[in-house]
Amino acid sequence: VCRCARALLCSVLCLPVSTINPMRQGITSVARRSFAAHLLASTVLVPAPAPALVQPRPLDERIDSRTSFAQILREQAVRAAGPRPRSLPRRRIDIDFAVLLMRTSYATADELDFMPMDEFQKRQFLLRQDDWEGYRQPLPPVKQGDISDPNYFDFMSYCQYATIAAGMRDGRVVFEELIDANGTSVVVARDPALPRDNARLPALLSLRVGDKILDAIAERYPGLAPTVELRPSRAALLEGVKALAQVFEYNNYLLSARLEPSERGFQLSAIAPATVWSQQVLSLRGDLANDFEAKAIAAYLRRCAVDASYTTRYEGSEVVHIFVYA
Repeated sequence: VCRCARALLCSVLCLPVSTINPMRQGITSVARRSFAAHLLASTVLVPAPAPALVQPRPLDERIDSRTSFAQILREQAVRAAGPRPRSLPRRRIDIDFAVLLMRTSYATADELDFMPMDEFQKRQFLLRQDDWEGYRQPLPPVKQGDISDPNYFDFMSYCQYATIAAGMRDGRVVFEELIDANGTSVVVARDPALPRDNARLPALLSLRVGDKILDAIAERYPGLAPTVELRPSRAALLEGVKALAQVFEYNNYLLSARLEPSERGFQLSAIAPATVWSQQVLSLRGDLANDFEAKAIAAYLRRCAVDASYTTRYEGSEVVHIFVYA
């Protein structure tokens, strides 16, 4: 059984490896991606303490063949002058919903084949090690591994998306990927149907993540999910956007949402979302945003054959997405 893939999954969700026992899942021998998908879909995940972290690495140890000194300096500037995490009156996120968001992002990154996922695991762990102490200091005690805690979810989603963005910047079309603890590796080639231009990968990941979140919401919350109809009236479309935002609120991903129509679109203000800090930091770093609520809304608009784009601004504890119809 592929213990490496099992360890990778636990690292992504910050669970000890012992949380997942593939033998109890009835897995014998399956393909690399099928195995990971099976684990993600069928395993009941229970928050548990993550492995203890050592001190952040010195700057010179962070520079390698895939991380330039200029990039390190930019990240250090964001750490020093960027937004500080704040303790907000947020409720605990529904554990299944939190796992859905993390799992969907990881699975989509794996589908796009731009880096070995064993390398993804290592790079995410090192980023987590480098930034954890500075992140947690201004906050009340945060338990590592508890992704229902919005403070911890905010940090881990940042680590996940910063790692994805770094991997995409120097994405490879063909690479070797470790598939077990014995050092066995396989050659992975990016699907010819996928873009060869790495600059196109962030938009594609956002599109696929949004579609998967929307599908999961329709399946899990049929009574709450928005109705999809082609080219609905403006009023019906806004009702669908409102319903979608309410699903995020229902799962305590955000405190509340405010929807304001405009002449050319609408504005959705997410109040204290679970990614309020990480969205701002990722934006300052020039990384792909983890704006799950906006990705899901954009997917809903596409399903309704409504062509639109959005931009985002940050106002204190609010994340404001401005959608404009084409």
